[in-house]
Amino acid sequence: MGSIKQFENLSTSYVNLAALLRYLREQKFSGSIHLAMDEYEAEIFLNGSASATVFEIDRESGNSSRDEGAMERVLVHAREAGGIITIYEGKVEPGSTSDLGGTASAGFCDQLPTTDTIPDEQIEWAELLRISGDVIAAIERAVTSVDADFHTNFRTACIALGDDYPFLDPTGGDFKYANGIVTLDVQTEERAGHPRSQPTASVYIKALSECLRRIVNKLAIDKEGKRFRERVAVELAVASRMRPLGDFQSQLDRIAGTRVL
Repeated sequence: MGSIKQFENLSTSYVNLAALLRYLREQKFSGSIHLAMDEYEAEIFLNGSASATVFEIDRESGNSSRDEGAMERVLVHAREAGGIITIYEGKVEPGSTSDLGGTASAGFCDQLPTTDTIPDEQIEWAELLRISGDVIAAIERAVTSVDADFHTNFRTACIALGDDYPFLDPTGGDFKYANGIVTLDVQTEERAGHPRSQPTASVYIKALSECLRRIVNKLAIDKEGKRFRERVAVELAVASRMRPLGDFQSQLDRIAGTRVL
């Protein structure tokens, strides 16, 4: 029996793919989630509570591949508006159905490799990076509203915290932010005699929150300081209403230096 198309035409403009994947796993869903963007296409396979498997599709050749970092790339693309998500129930094993609802290449199922699955931690980290991008973007909007240079202030704060939190050090190139999107590429190695490894989620949240707090404190020093903090609070409140900010929610008042409603 072919797969059943449970949901189609779900737009990435309003659907959080990382949160959707987590929910489906909690519901023990077995099937696939297909993402189609203007210049990107991928399919994620779920089998109950097991880890997800991601295959990216080359539209020119019709071939599919599973490469390192595929989950992160899918979730980064899914943050962009205009993509379409389709959920197929019962499509689990590669080649189990040839009906992709016209959204994927014809040869996709026949060419899926059978390789190891993507660890759940990658989904969780991708969601954390998505949330932190929303938080940083809120501060960026507030800083821009007072005609200050956000990126210069952000870089300065990251450098100041680089000794305590090496992944923030901009000279290392591990942590990057642009246009509301955060990427973090930290491999365990030594650089200049200092070990490097991916921080824990709690350390990441603490470090980035402190970085943003310092930016706000630096710019809220004159008689307009209170008004600036209020603007920061408003931007953070709007961000939290648009999409949940997870563990960053408890840091918002500290970042703004005033209550975030």
